[in-house]
Amino acid sequence: MKRNGEEQREVERDGISAILIFLAILLCLLVNWFSYLDTQRHLQSAAQTDAQVEQRVNFRPEDDLLLVLVNSRNPLPEDWTITPRMVGDEVVDIRAYEGLIAMFDAAAEENIWFWVVSGYRSPGQQEIVLDRAIKNNETAGMTEKEAQEDALRTVAQPGYSEHHTGFAVDLNDVTDDFEESDAYRWLSRHAAEYGFIQRYKPEKSAVTGIDRESWHYRYVGKAHAKEMERLDFCLEEYVEYLKDNAYSGPDF
Repeated sequence: MKRNGEEQREVERDGISAILIFLAILLCLLVNWFSYLDTQRHLQSAAQTDAQVEQRVNFRPEDDLLLVLVNSRNPLPEDWTITPRMVGDEVVDIRAYEGLIAMFDAAAEENIWFWVVSGYRSPGQQEIVLDRAIKNNETAGMTEKEAQEDALRTVAQPGYSEHHTGFAVDLNDVTDDFEESDAYRWLSRHAAEYGFIQRYKPEKSAVTGIDRESWHYRYVGKAHAKEMERLDFCLEEYVEYLKDNAYSGPDF
């Protein structure tokens, strides 16, 4: 009986040893598995970071159509097309349409009213606008040269106007008095929320080449508009900023 008891205890010890060995092996497997998962997470994170860096390095502002830069030095791209949408009697590009309507609706809830005086213009229409401005100046007593120089301070040459993009709108009263209106003050607070910027501010005229136009707004998308507002940049400055910093802009 004594021998049988010892044998039983040895069997129990062997069983316990086997269990401990099994648990040790299982623990090693679990440690290795979690280590593998952690490694995979790090690799995935590194790959995502590399992809983001690559995207930023290769980013060109001109690749984002919302940032198309049209001014006295940069003509409208030859292959530029718009998908027209009517806002009243005027046309805007479909990419600006939704933000524009949402902005108008939000303002209306506060009894602030907007209307589009001028939206998309073809180069031919721009030529008519410029000629009219020159003739008005001549009628006011300016020489031909003075009339043209004065007109070009606020009216772009055909092919060089933002209105060709379908992203630009002139709102309400196209006069300096608009800057004193409740509508202008509302835009100053809220336009960026809907993807719009005041394109030609007086303090930026040396950069844009255009005198103050409190009524002229340009659609660039919400993310860009908010970033430009934060940086206090006009479009020319913002595009150069993105290029110089090899930075893809805000999260789109």
